[in-house]
Amino acid sequence: MKSFRGERVNSLRFNGGGPEHDREFMLVDDSELRRGKRLTARELHGLLGFSATYEDGAVAVVAPDGTRVRSDDADFATRIRDMVGHPLTLHEDTSGANHDDSDVLVINMESARALAQEYGETRSYRRFRPNIVLDGAGATPYVELTWIGKRFTVGGVEIEASAPNLRCAIPTVDPDTLEVDPKFLRFIVEKHDGIFGVYCRVIKGGTIHEGDQWNAVG
Repeated sequence: MKSFRGERVNSLRFNGGGPEHDREFMLVDDSELRRGKRLTARELHGLLGFSATYEDGAVAVVAPDGTRVRSDDADFATRIRDMVGHPLTLHEDTSGANHDDSDVLVINMESARALAQEYGETRSYRRFRPNIVLDGAGATPYVELTWIGKRFTVGGVEIEASAPNLRCAIPTVDPDTLEVDPKFLRFIVEKHDGIFGVYCRVIKGGTIHEGDQWNAVG
């Protein structure tokens, strides 16, 4: 579900449009002023406290207090509005249009550690909402920004680095406490031109397992 809490998984299938079921569902604002527009954590930071899973053709939503509802429940529309506290509807799109830009976001943990050290405070990599997290194997901070146009394999997937990720305001929100630190985004803009991580596109689909090696093609 778009703008909901991220989920760590042991394996994940990647298709031509990116991770299977990734942001296949999203909430649409049904308020008078924003009717029909995407409702994301930019507007409601509290969405990051919700989680969602795909179950037998339906999406199951779990609120921060543990309340659970499925999209195929008869009273889903009413209950999800009450849980979020905002007029909304659920939208499903399998085309990938719910993605902000590219289908896959990759971050390098050495870059995340370096950025936190530069900032002077611990900042979880989860703030950046990546699809693939690279750690170890001698990677250096920010090396991923030199990968644009290059292809890589990981598990059964081949991807191409397509563009640096220009960050929005979402990394200012702590994924655990939902506290907001506007200074963090200003720091990324001032020190790194607002860029962190790299967008990629899927060249060949397949499955990635935790611990699979990241290899350059050619």
